[in-house]
Parts: sequence; structure tokens; C-alpha cells
Amino acid sequence: MERRTATIISQKEKIEEQKALLEYEHEKSDELLKDIFPNKIVKVLKNKGKIEPEYYEEASVLFADFVSFSKITPFLTANQLVDTLNVYFKKFDSVITENKMILIKTIGDSYFAVGGVPKKNRKNPIYTVLSGLQMQNEVSKVNSTTNLNWQIRVGITTGELAAGVLDTKRPMFDVWGSSVNVASRLQEAGLPGKVNISETTYRLVYPFFDCEERGEIATKNMGNIPMYFVSRIKPELSADEKGLVPNSLFWKYARNIKNAKPDYISLFKDMKEKIRNELPSGIYYHNEKHALNIMNATEFLGFGEEIYTEEILLLKTAALLHDIGFLERYENNEILGAEFAKTILPKYNFDSEQIELIASLILATEPSREPKTLLEEIMKDADLDYLGRNDFKEISHKLMREYIENGVIKTPLEFHKAQVKFLKTHKFYTDTAKSSRIKKKKENIEIALALYNSQT
Repeated sequence: MERRTATIISQKEKIEEQKALLEYEHEKSDELLKDIFPNKIVKVLKNKGKIEPEYYEEASVLFADFVSFSKITPFLTANQLVDTLNVYFKKFDSVITENKMILIKTIGDSYFAVGGVPKKNRKNPIYTVLSGLQMQNEVSKVNSTTNLNWQIRVGITTGELAAGVLDTKRPMFDVWGSSVNVASRLQEAGLPGKVNISETTYRLVYPFFDCEERGEIATKNMGNIPMYFVSRIKPELSADEKGLVPNSLFWKYARNIKNAKPDYISLFKDMKEKIRNELPSGIYYHNEKHALNIMNATEFLGFGEEIYTEEILLLKTAALLHDIGFLERYENNEILGAEFAKTILPKYNFDSEQIELIASLILATEPSREPKTLLEEIMKDADLDYLGRNDFKEISHKLMREYIENGVIKTPLEFHKAQVKFLKTHKFYTDTAKSSRIKKKKENIEIALALYNSQT
């Protein structure tokens, strides 16, 4: 009896050991799956044993690559090379995780991640651009605390993707599609320390970031792709000085304009080209640069007045078109700009209510008209924003040349006399303009007086 009991106990202990071993191996398997696949994919694999490829209509792809890597490697041992890459890649891992992205793979010194996959997320272009900016910042931070000076180029695009698990001896989650190749080409066409994005991404993120147009890149199957450098989050939407961290207003703005229907980007590009190509000679101030200045001013003042809706984009549209009448005649052309807006804007998917608002904002820039709404006040202040800026003297000189050439005034003395009078009677309407421009405007009045006195 005792021998039998001992045998049973021994068998029970062996069963418990085997059970513990199986549980340990199961946990190791789970951990391995989690290391290889995103959580959503792990759940599907555990439940079904396989996963079908999935189509994603809008996902964002990020490629980062170290610059002149082949020139760095000869000076490092194998261990030093791997350890150094790990320092940077771990920083990148933290950045993309924070921004709801996943790592697809590292390929040598390249880092390949996607947003909006496998969990679909409409804000994935925004998160991916944030990741690019923050990755560049992490590289700078690592370099500042070490003797390293490694730099990366970052390329980003947004488009269609297919994603799934390759059924091979070494299964892996991967993505496929032309967007992958485009992101890689954008990275190659970028510059060290820069985030280079395609126009498809730019169209989805431009309201939130300061960007710089930089020409096109040729691709085999996608034609020429316009590119943009992303500098930072717009200052009014940033929680930090560098423009790397969004504030609460950033996300409020993103929620409010997510369903904007007009094709603002095509309109902006077409109208800037029209102004550039069709503006008569002798126009030194009311040109493309002036339109861009007023667009920036409406955005600055609009944010300052706590407007975080599509009205910002409508203000910028009015700013772009408010002087389009100069293409036909020099004076009293605001009505021409309003009529032009009514004619052209339906082609860019603006609705009738938006068009009427834009036309009224253009008319609000007439010198004798008093603004009746906050948006008209913003437009009025934006049109003369330079009166309270540091570039007042430069712009004043351009305006004087233009006035003389177009017969508005005859001499510099006449211009400076009129300018001093105008500055003394002019007033800003919005609280934002009053708080940010009046002090400088007073200094500019003294500059205008000095210019006038120099002519007498």
C-alpha cells in the first residue's frame, strides 16, 4: 500500500512538472509571438492559427535611414556597431509606440514602421509625421550626450496597403504596396535631419504643421511625386518650443476639420501659379508673396482669436484671392476678387455657403469698409498686418515703387506723407492684433516719419 501511494505521488509530481513545463513553453511562445507580431495579430493567430491578408485604404509608411552608414562602419567593431544601432532604434521604438505605430522591420541601418495598421486609425498620417519629427529629435539628443554624430533621413507617404503574415519557415507580419516603395524613395530624396513627405501625406497634415514645398521626385510606377519638408508643429498648436509635441488645441483642430471637403491644396497651388504668371508688370507688393503673407496672418490671428475650425482655411482662401483683381485692374478691384471667387471655387468643391462667406471676407478688405463680424475683423487686420511687423520698412518701399509706377502717387515725398497720415489714423480690430502688433506699429510710425523727413 505504501509503495503504491509513493508511486501515485511520484506520478503526480511528474505530471505537475510536465504541466509547469508546458505552461512555461506556452508563455515563451506567447512572448515570442508578441515580439514578432502586433497584439491584434497575435490574438487572431492564437484563435484561428492563421491570418488572411487585409486591405487598408489609408495607412502611412515611414522609412528612416542613417546617412553615410558605410563610411561609419569601418571604424566600429561588430559589437560597437550593434550596440550603437540599438541605442537609436530603442529610442525610435518608444517614439512610434507613443504615436500608435508599429515597427515592421529593421533592415541593416534602416528602420521601417507603419501607422494605421493593423488597427485602423484616421489620424495615422498625423501620428506618423509626429514620429518622424520626434525621431529626428531623439537622434539629436543622443548625439548631444555622446561623441556620436549619426544622422538620419526620414521619408513618409500615405496610401493603400495590404498587410498580413507571410506563411514561411520564419513567419513575420509585413506590408505590401506601392506606398512602401514611395516612402523609401522619399527617404532617399530627403536630407539629413529632415522629414520628407509626399503630397498625399501633406494634404492630410498641412493644417497642423509648418511645411516647405521642395519640388518633385520621379518614380517608376507612380510618376512625379511632389515633396514637402516638415519643419515643426505650428507654434499655436504646439506644447513645446521645438514644435514636437501637440497641445490640446492641436487635437481639437484636427477633430474639427477632419471632414473638410474643399480641395484647398489644389486651389492654393493653382492660384499661386496664376498670380505668379498673370500679374502685370510693376506690381512689387500685391504679388504672390503678399498673398502668402496674408494667408499666414489670417491663420495667426484666427488661432489667436481661438478659432479652431475650418473657418481658418476659409480665411486663408479669402486671403489668397483677395487681391486676384489686380490681374485685371489696379484700383477698386475687391469686387473683382469676390466675383472671381464665386466663379472659381465650385470647381474645388466649395459649397455655396462657404463661397458667400469667402466673397464677403474679400469685400471686407475694401479700405472704406468697417468689419461687421470677427472673421471680417481678422481679414481686415491680416491685410495690414505688416504695419505692426519688423518687415514694415521693406514692404513700405515695395509699395511706394508700385504706387509710383501705377500712377497712384507721383513722388516718394507724397507717398511718405500719405503713409504717416494713414498710420496715425489706422486701427487694429482684433484683440490678438492689438496685443501683438500695436507696440511695433508705434515704432514703425517713427520710421515712417523719419522717411518723410528725409524727403523734405
